[in-house]
Amino acid sequence: MTLLRFIGAAACAMLFTPPADAAYSCSVAVVGVSFGAYDPLVATPDDSAGHVEVTCNNVPGTGVDTVGYGVTLSPGTSGSYMPRRLAAGSARLDYNLYADSGRARVWGNGSGGSVPVSGSMKVGPGVGNTSRTNRHDIFGRIPARQDVATGTYGDTIVVTVTF
Repeated sequence: MTLLRFIGAAACAMLFTPPADAAYSCSVAVVGVSFGAYDPLVATPDDSAGHVEVTCNNVPGTGVDTVGYGVTLSPGTSGSYMPRRLAAGSARLDYNLYADSGRARVWGNGSGGSVPVSGSMKVGPGVGNTSRTNRHDIFGRIPARQDVATGTYGDTIVVTVTF
């Protein structure tokens, strides 16, 4: 039995500041996908999840504002969304990241068959309404029965949030 240890489709959040005249300020937090040990003899895919959280706060005295944003994921070191590939030296292990729990929509930037994710939230003055957080789950999958070398496989995904 060959076991593979995956050390995260490590997500690196990039924060983009809203325009200076915006009535809100935002931050981004990311929990990367980590698959753990992969067994190529198991007949079912190896699934895991992470998430992206976008938090926006109202700037006092500016009134109510609706914050719209988009979240994209890079293809990783493979340069492709179909499939993404984890690497351990020259060895590769196919995987992907999805925008839905059914793992039907590959989360990317809208190119190569991928889809971006978007959201919006109202932040405004008033008790309990000055800060909002939206969570977007990332659903990861390594397809079953890939004949790969033993090793520690990883990839780096850049998360980009635009307002």
